[in-house]
Amino acid sequence: MPSPPEPFYLDWTFWAAVWALAAIVLSQLPPVHLLLRPKRLEVEVHSRIGITHKVGNPNASVVVSVRNTGGRELRIRGLRVDITRDGKPLLTLPAQNYFELPSSQSSVLFVPFTLKPSETWAHSVAFLNFFDRLTEKQFRENLSALESDIRRRIRARAENEKGAVTADPALVQPFNVLFEKLFVWSPGEYVANLQVDAEPGSASYSKKYRFTLYESDTAELREHVQDYPFGGGLTYNVERHAGVNVPLAEHVG
Repeated sequence: MPSPPEPFYLDWTFWAAVWALAAIVLSQLPPVHLLLRPKRLEVEVHSRIGITHKVGNPNASVVVSVRNTGGRELRIRGLRVDITRDGKPLLTLPAQNYFELPSSQSSVLFVPFTLKPSETWAHSVAFLNFFDRLTEKQFRENLSALESDIRRRIRARAENEKGAVTADPALVQPFNVLFEKLFVWSPGEYVANLQVDAEPGSASYSKKYRFTLYESDTAELREHVQDYPFGGGLTYNVERHAGVNVPLAEHVG
């Protein structure tokens, strides 16, 4: 009788083919030590935080560096700061814009991004809440009326008169009201909890930092309203409206 065929697992040509296929597959994968590294983010911030507002609406800016120190690609869905003052919750400010380069004069919209292993994303980030739709509509209507009044007054002034013109106080008042409604930067001890939301969620990052606003800081921010009658900070930018830059340190406790 013919002898039974040799089992396939004893055939050296079978195992040669298996190992060749395995080598091809493994060559397409990242090194094993990378795969075994945990999904981690390393986050650093600059030692100062910028505090300002737009007609009272609070803004904060921080230079943030986010680095993927893990072994796999991570998706950064968003950044935000949860702010407390003197131990009491105050507000949450999501990242809305950032400057692509230190020399950039205008910001771009913040959108989710992906970091490969060892990649770093580092930018100056603006944290704020946009006006709701009703407030935005009213703001634009009031701004249009203010601009029209200022233009009319410029056209009506004497030919040799070059000074700034002051808008009708009734048209300035809505901006003063909005400022008082939204302004929150009172003197006190603040804690900003920086939250980096990542995908997968296990890679998300959170760390607390502290900063102090003194009475002089608050007074400087409140002085912005003095430019509103001339359209300053409303129809055109004013350099001092950039706000105050105060020390930012890691919060312990």
